[in-house]
Amino acid sequence: MKSGFTFFLFILLIQSSFGQSITEIYLPRYIHAAGTGAAGRTPFVCRLQLTGLTANATYRYFCRFAPLTSATAGEGAFIYVKQSGDFTRIPNPNLASTYGELTADASGTYTGWFMAEAAATTTFTPGNKLKFRIFLNNGSGGLTVATRPTTTQEITVLNYGTASTNCTAIRSTPVTGGVGKNFVLLWDKDVVSGTDRPITGSVIESDGVDASNSFASFYATDVNGVDKAWGSVIPNDMVNGIRRIGQYSLATGAEVGYKLSADGRWPVQGGGRAGTALATGGLANVIVLDGGIARLDGADVKTDQTITFNPLQAKTYGDADFDPAATSGAGLPVTYGSDNAAIASIVNNNVHVAGAGSVNITATQPGDDFFNAAIAVAQPLTVNKALLTITANDEQILQGAAIPAFTANYSGFVNGDTEASLTTLPVMTTPATSGSSAGSYDIIPGGAASPNYNFNYVKGTLTITPSQQPQTITFNALSPVIYGVADFDPGAQASSGLAVSYASSNPLVATIVNGKIHITGAGTTTITASQGGTSAWLPAADVNQPLTVNKAALSIKADDKKRLVGQPNPAFTFTYTGFVYGENNTVLTAQPVAATSAGTGSQAGTYDITVSGATSANYDISFVKGTLTIDPLAMQTITFTALPARKYGDDDIKLNASASSGLPVTFSSSNPAVAFIRGDSVIILTAGTTVITASQAGNVTYATASSAQTLTIQKARLYVQANDVTKNEGEANPPLTITYSGFVKNEDASMLTALPVATTKATTTSIAGAYPITISGAVSDNYNIAQINGTLNILPAQGAAQDNMGAYISAPGQLRVNVYTVTGGRGAVQLFDNNGTRLVNVNVTLAKGHNTFNVAVGTVVAGVYHVRVAIADALLKEKIIIQ
Repeated sequence: MKSGFTFFLFILLIQSSFGQSITEIYLPRYIHAAGTGAAGRTPFVCRLQLTGLTANATYRYFCRFAPLTSATAGEGAFIYVKQSGDFTRIPNPNLASTYGELTADASGTYTGWFMAEAAATTTFTPGNKLKFRIFLNNGSGGLTVATRPTTTQEITVLNYGTASTNCTAIRSTPVTGGVGKNFVLLWDKDVVSGTDRPITGSVIESDGVDASNSFASFYATDVNGVDKAWGSVIPNDMVNGIRRIGQYSLATGAEVGYKLSADGRWPVQGGGRAGTALATGGLANVIVLDGGIARLDGADVKTDQTITFNPLQAKTYGDADFDPAATSGAGLPVTYGSDNAAIASIVNNNVHVAGAGSVNITATQPGDDFFNAAIAVAQPLTVNKALLTITANDEQILQGAAIPAFTANYSGFVNGDTEASLTTLPVMTTPATSGSSAGSYDIIPGGAASPNYNFNYVKGTLTITPSQQPQTITFNALSPVIYGVADFDPGAQASSGLAVSYASSNPLVATIVNGKIHITGAGTTTITASQGGTSAWLPAADVNQPLTVNKAALSIKADDKKRLVGQPNPAFTFTYTGFVYGENNTVLTAQPVAATSAGTGSQAGTYDITVSGATSANYDISFVKGTLTIDPLAMQTITFTALPARKYGDDDIKLNASASSGLPVTFSSSNPAVAFIRGDSVIILTAGTTVITASQAGNVTYATASSAQTLTIQKARLYVQANDVTKNEGEANPPLTITYSGFVKNEDASMLTALPVATTKATTTSIAGAYPITISGAVSDNYNIAQINGTLNILPAQGAAQDNMGAYISAPGQLRVNVYTVTGGRGAVQLFDNNGTRLVNVNVTLAKGHNTFNVAVGTVVAGVYHVRVAIADALLKEKIIIQ
């Protein structure tokens, strides 16, 4: 009966779901979740069509996310989308009490929006694939799930982060045209076809759902309950980014507004654009769209923009290019145009002043995906002429000579202009004629013309002098110079102001080049200054000055060289310091010679390389020795394994050292009294310190080498212990004996430099008790000695088989009671007077053997008293006198 019933129920379930199907109209590809991690979610919306329903039937339902591994399960919070009133969030839906309702049309079809939210379970682990599942009752009031239509398309779980496998949060400020409870879908393409899927989707607030405890922080704070705001996520691996954002009607599902971005960059709050391609913001850097620009009030509606373009200050021809500084209210770049390129042109979007005059500069902004083109704004620009100063050059003629052609000097040309840039050149005039008397006359410039320059004219002077005038030359003495000095001006001046020429009497010492003295060698020469006169000036008398050119200092140093023992000397070379005029050793009249006392058979060491023989007409030469270093043919190193720690009595140490040359290594000890070398072993003799050296003496090929290590032989540990002994009270002390532990190398106490002594303060008359046996005096060079005391146990006179006690006043007000007990245990020390009155009672615990107790009796008056010690079944008594 049971199996038959189960089969019948299975058949009913099959029949109840037969024919129902689900069609994804808009099913976003991604959802945010963090597995079992903390809350931080956003709503998930989709539009689906259910078919195969009972015509006109009203179904109870809820929707959730379905793991791929289960045909029945669903997880996450259900958000009930209503055509009127607030949406309702139901974390744990069921069809009995917390559910939504949908009604099929006459054809048994229902098309509508569905919303859900992820949960903190492993089903929502990032990277997982999910489906979307609708849980329906039977359409006739049933309280349990009858069918579970499930999408075929999958949804991928992403978590916030910066990696390509993560997602980034995105939201909008209140969006123009947005209607609360409508929906937004984000697409990665401009044009959407029937098979395309949105990237993500969300609801336009406010939908009436408050789940701030599970919403992501950005959604809870800036989206949830904010009229016309929306928020979602985008995957970080999108190459194209978000290209289309659409608003879809709650009632019909139709797209009622959208905005496009050709490059995936969107205007953000505060200005500027943010890219959505290959995002890396995660949850830390939320992309916040400006909803007033990324608007959803129609088909890709753009926002108007205006240009702010302030009046332009007048410029002067020659001024540098400048930025007109117009701005767009959209923050987009403004471009410029000129209506007269001869006055001003646009270069690199700056105004380039090309000429004087007036021009209109127009600012334009053509718009983009989000803004309409701005209305162009023009501003007039005035470019003033530059100021050009024209100065007539001074001239001088003899009386009766023809008036010369006048010239001018220009100051103020800009933009690379020259006098050829003038439309009319200036004309220089003077009132003087060839017949004018000697004197000074104005040279007056004027008549220049240019569209770009105003002119400032400065007069020159024409000086008419009588016929030839006498002149003299002032030529001061020349200071000695050093060979190598740069060409220099001799400094002679003619009283006429005319140029002076020079000549040298000894071209091997100095010549004249371009009016300057050029040194050619050391020695002496005479420099003659001359002025041959003009039509206005008589020739001047020559003036001579001697010039001494001293030799330059030249240092010749033998270069340091190096070779190995037995090799011939290398070729010697030199370093020259002090050559001038780019000269080198080829100018020397005799070349330097290097010599050394070292020969092929010389030993390793350093040897002087001397320099001599060089001569020159132009250099004072100093010679500097070099050094020839003769090294051994090769160096070798010793690898010496570290010595282990050792103490007196340890085994011999096997030494391990090798030379890089492969030659045999020998060993030595700096302190053979501590350890000596036998072959390749260290033989330990005593405690102490020595240095063990590994050496290789070298040969004709290799130099000597060594490596040393300090070896410390620590003292061995020796224990010297006094043996415990026992006697009865009243007997003479037994012999005190000593035990040794730690001797090495079969040694005994005869190896000690001083023997230990055992002593005790106990005597024949000492009362029963434990007395220390003290060890002292042991000394050894090779042992660290631990001297351990023993104990002399004095038993009561009757021996160790009977309890015994003794009592006496050990100090004023203090009673000392010594008790020897065979068994030990709990007991009491008591003091009674002669009347049997107990004055003191001290509870004690007694160890087996000797015990000592100190009892305070300072308040007891002098007299005779009885001391009792109660131990288990025994009672010990003794009489004492307290004074």
